[in-house]
Amino acid sequence: MNKKELLYYLLENNTNISIAEIAIGLIMSVFLAFFIYFIYKKTYSGVMYSKNFNVTILLVTIITTMVMMIIGSNLALSLGMVGALSIIRFRTAVKDAKDSAFIFWAIAVGIACGSGIYTIAILGSIIIALVLLFLSRGVMDVTSYLVIVHGDASVDVDLVSGKIDEHCSKSALKMKNITDSKIDMTYEVTFKKEQEAQLTKELRKIAGVSAINVVTYNGEIAG
Repeated sequence: MNKKELLYYLLENNTNISIAEIAIGLIMSVFLAFFIYFIYKKTYSGVMYSKNFNVTILLVTIITTMVMMIIGSNLALSLGMVGALSIIRFRTAVKDAKDSAFIFWAIAVGIACGSGIYTIAILGSIIIALVLLFLSRGVMDVTSYLVIVHGDASVDVDLVSGKIDEHCSKSALKMKNITDSKIDMTYEVTFKKEQEAQLTKELRKIAGVSAINVVTYNGEIAG
């Protein structure tokens, strides 16, 4: 094959997909897209679940499948698609790193279905789902909390820390904000068994403490 024939081969449309193959590819894509949709909803651990983002993941899977079917092995279409995608800008930032992984999963499934490699798409999705379900059940994690103590400047910080250490198996001061009239302290803690209520009761007795907040903690804190 000379250079001219090679160039012609790359530029011509080598995609010969039958209606049946298109239908099977899209059906598999839709099925796996809803599978990813369900797993995302089932394993979501953030504060506010976004149905719109989950629907976007579903659509990305199907659209990627369509794109792969259109492109096939055509070099000209591939370059044109790269140029078209380069002008797209996502205005909504992905705040959770796990959300980015779901998007990548959706794209990978779309590529596999569009290429007719259904075995990888199915087995890969099952393995990823099992890993996510396993981790979401907290098998490898111990529930952590943030204990936020508000008070005036006279609060005995050492006494507060001592009470927290007494009722928690693990604790760490994550943040301390001090002004002329008040103090706010944030601790990451793991409570001993049935000690949460007792700790809040003990902290309220400390002079100067005005309020206590206890919230679940997902491993990230802004400060």
